[in-house]
Amino acid sequence: MNPKRKQIIIIVIAIMFLLICLVGCSKPEPPSLNLSEYSWYYGEVTPDQKPTHDFTIKNKGGEKLIIASVYSSCPCVILDLPEKEIPPGEEVLLKTTFDPTGYEGEVSKIVTIKSNDPENAEKTIETTITVLRVPNPDIEISQQTFGLGTFKLEETPIIQFTISNTGDADLVIEEIVSEKLFSHNLEIPLIISPDEQFQAEVYIDTNQLKGGEFRKAVRIMTNDPQNMRVFIRIMGILNSLYL
Repeated sequence: MNPKRKQIIIIVIAIMFLLICLVGCSKPEPPSLNLSEYSWYYGEVTPDQKPTHDFTIKNKGGEKLIIASVYSSCPCVILDLPEKEIPPGEEVLLKTTFDPTGYEGEVSKIVTIKSNDPENAEKTIETTITVLRVPNPDIEISQQTFGLGTFKLEETPIIQFTISNTGDADLVIEEIVSEKLFSHNLEIPLIISPDEQFQAEVYIDTNQLKGGEFRKAVRIMTNDPQNMRVFIRIMGILNSLYL
């Protein structure tokens, strides 16, 4: 064989080998996490509404994207990610629900996504919502604990206190829960308008008491979402010498 021809063949084989090696040995691009949005505003809602939004997580890399964890800075943002392994070029939906219970005004929370993306191992989404104020009653009791001291059987102790509504919606006293020895001057249901008050009286039937020290409670049930149960605590001593 012509030495020159032989040399050309060797060079061609070497080039082909090099190309095969480069193609076979080259690594695919690493996984790359991309989000449809990096922030989201759920809008204005009332406290009983629970708005939702789906974020798209796409793998733009050449290797499988693995989501290690996804969590929120507050349990009020409920997350649902059905698939945590995303092949190259594929995408999944991160479903979110914002529960605004207990909040008022503008609220912001952060959702964090951790993955095997070497360039961005941790990515965050800022979620914001505006919770509208709903008018509510607000009950205030002038006194909730009463010490009656020592009294006689023939006496009829009277507990007096003021029930005020400092809210901006009607306060409804729905029920009075107590033992039979108590009676009161409240007509149930009792409605107290905003900035109004009611002078309440609770009467004790001492004939149903045993001699000595006692501790009792009267429970007031209301429509105040923050104080649906209010307790009036009463203590005293019935003088057993007069039984």
